[in-house]
Amino acid sequence: MAKPVFTITDHPHENGLVLRLVEFEIPTGVTTPEQFAEAVREIEPALVGSSPILINGRGPVWGYGMIFHAAHPSPAIATYDPRLGYVIVQTHDERFQVGKTISL
Repeated sequence: MAKPVFTITDHPHENGLVLRLVEFEIPTGVTTPEQFAEAVREIEPALVGSSPILINGRGPVWGYGMIFHAAHPSPAIATYDPRLGYVIVQTHDERFQVGKTISL
């Protein structure tokens, strides 16, 4: 079991908006809730701010829940679907609607 490794990069988008891409990988493919929570705590400061958060990585649903909780104050959160792109799952900004997609 291993702690997830996160990579965070900012990407310019239309109208001067910057999207924050949060990618993660679990090196051994298996992690514990405690390890995932520790990794999320380490990146939590990067999850709040004025940028929508786009999340991509293979991991447990409860791990995604931890990321959503930490990123809750952000304008919008989207998760990656290989067929659809980034699907908005949470928003606090009228520019974004749940169920719509954001292209990177």
